[in-house]
Amino acid sequence: MGLIDFPDPVGMIEGIKDEAQKRALISVCTSILYSQYITFLYETGKAIEGKWAIGCLSQPLIKMAASMFKLLLLQDTEKLIYTAVPIELVQDSKLLDSIHWEKETHK
Repeated sequence: MGLIDFPDPVGMIEGIKDEAQKRALISVCTSILYSQYITFLYETGKAIEGKWAIGCLSQPLIKMAASMFKLLLLQDTEKLIYTAVPIELVQDSKLLDSIHWEKETHK
C-alpha cells in the first residue's frame, strides 16, 4: 500500500457481475465527465469575457461548450447520458440555435 492510492475504475467495473449495474456505472461516469467538461468550458469563457489580453478566447470557449451540449442532446436518443450544466447555457436559445447540426450518412 502506497502513500497515495488512486482508485482503479477498470477494476471497479470488472468487479460488478450484473451487466445492468455496469452500464449504469459507465453512464454515470460519462455523464459526470461530460457535465464537468461542458461547465468548465462555459464558465471559463464567461470568466475571461472582456479581459484585455485573453478576452478574444471567451466566445470560442462558450461556443465549444454549447456545441458539445447540443451534440449530446441530439445524439443521445436512448437517454444514457444526463448532463448538469449551467442554466445560462440551457436558456441561451440564441447561442444554441446558432450552432448548425447535420447528420451525415456514411457509406
